[in-house]
Amino acid sequence: MTSADSTSASGKRAEHGPAIVEMRNIVKRFGNAEVLRNVSLDVRRGEVHALLGGNGAGKSTLMKILMGVYRPDGGQIVMDGEELGGAGVAASLSRGVAMIFQELSLLPNLTVAENIFFGREPLKPGFRINGRLIRRNAAQLLSEHGFKLPVDSLVVDLPFAQRQIVEIVRAASFGARVIIMDEPTSALTALEEEKLFELIRRLTARGIGIVYISHRMGEIMRIADRITILRDGHSRPPIMIADARIENISAEISGPSKAIERKEPAASRRSIGRDGEPSLRVENLSSARTLKNVSFDIHPGEIVGIAGLVGSGRSTLCKALAGLLPDASGSVKLAGRPIHLGRPHAILGNGLGFVPEDRRLEGLVLDHSLETNVALPNLSRLRSGGGLGLVMRARIRALFNDSVRDLALVARGPTQHANELSGGNQQKVVVAKWLAARPTVLILDEPTSGVDIRAKAEMANALRAAVEQYGLAILLVNSELDEMTSLCDRIFVLDRGRLVNSAPPGVTPSQLQVMLLQGPAAILDLESAHA
Repeated sequence: MTSADSTSASGKRAEHGPAIVEMRNIVKRFGNAEVLRNVSLDVRRGEVHALLGGNGAGKSTLMKILMGVYRPDGGQIVMDGEELGGAGVAASLSRGVAMIFQELSLLPNLTVAENIFFGREPLKPGFRINGRLIRRNAAQLLSEHGFKLPVDSLVVDLPFAQRQIVEIVRAASFGARVIIMDEPTSALTALEEEKLFELIRRLTARGIGIVYISHRMGEIMRIADRITILRDGHSRPPIMIADARIENISAEISGPSKAIERKEPAASRRSIGRDGEPSLRVENLSSARTLKNVSFDIHPGEIVGIAGLVGSGRSTLCKALAGLLPDASGSVKLAGRPIHLGRPHAILGNGLGFVPEDRRLEGLVLDHSLETNVALPNLSRLRSGGGLGLVMRARIRALFNDSVRDLALVARGPTQHANELSGGNQQKVVVAKWLAARPTVLILDEPTSGVDIRAKAEMANALRAAVEQYGLAILLVNSELDEMTSLCDRIFVLDRGRLVNSAPPGVTPSQLQVMLLQGPAAILDLESAHA
């Protein structure tokens, strides 16, 4: 589909009610970095206004300003003719602005009814909570929105889609006039998506305005009335859905390519032998809700990328291979040896390294020294030569110095604690410790997130060197598509937990972006063009 019908999924033509809220020429700075530059967005009664943009475009920052989490450094927010002025979260909520995050804010050990009325429970005489009235009112609210859920069930026992419904109904019950939905379908099945779209139709029919953030162009064309695109902190004028064309929107989101410079295509840098035993063989890897029979190989000296949208299962795949997903099933072999899924201590450091997406929570021991962090996955090798005390300390120091030399780490020294470094330098330490371990396979989940251009290039060069010098095999997940096309020999596309296909050789970042936005059909079209 290349253009939208004149009627969106919300059942309306291009006309909408008056603006509920207007954000005019919003500016936001963090330190010396200006992340929003005169951005404007308005939300009208009864419309779905899609907010699109690549990673780092400023979508989340803009919405946090609307929610009162951040105060803008310039511009105006006008609601009901009155300027809000970044008055805080409580003021935004009282005005009727609510946000449904990807990570829901419900209390898992309370019931559906208790969550809907949390903080405003009706009371009996004697200031006791009226549980019966809470349950009755919760059931009535759900029914008004077309849902029948067990109001006495604990939220922790509900599937994700039902939890999301509870969150949205809770927001509506506060008298929300604008609801921000951040990647609302990222963890939903196709059937669950339809139920969400039905709920959105009911909300807009009541005059509620929706800000809808998503990377999935198919659902945008179905559900949205207008589209605003952010790129590099700037907003483009809104587009009516009847005038929207997917290929133009994809190009506007992607912008000009800013790939890491290289002299030749990734696949031609070296000869990769695919006849022998693969470094990693994955067959029918599955998990309860996300991964569905994922199969692929990675050979020595090969960099394989996994591209996908938010909610496609990329990070889940990485964690499953690292042994961090207890419900994972399937067959995984590391250099021909079967590995036991769900047992990280038997996997990590025994031929497989893992650079996780959250470096602070999962990648580093923040209150320990840099040299200790680098030494942790290398302890068996450090101990193999014997010696204690000063001898061991000297080995650790030498390992640290060798491992960070090519990464241009900015630090006071090896004894500095990891929590004192910038995010980019913390990431260098995580990469350095696993390269020092010389694993057979290194899995990297968003390794350059929050890292500046120079540090990205330094990490890319260090990874290439390990690949070429000793045949390291790499599995790379990266939302920066220019980096992925620059580094990878092959790229697989993951869509809702399934590997739907591989990108053709020589794919450009813009082409890969179109493939992700439009799904498997775009992959087939692109392959035909290359053929």
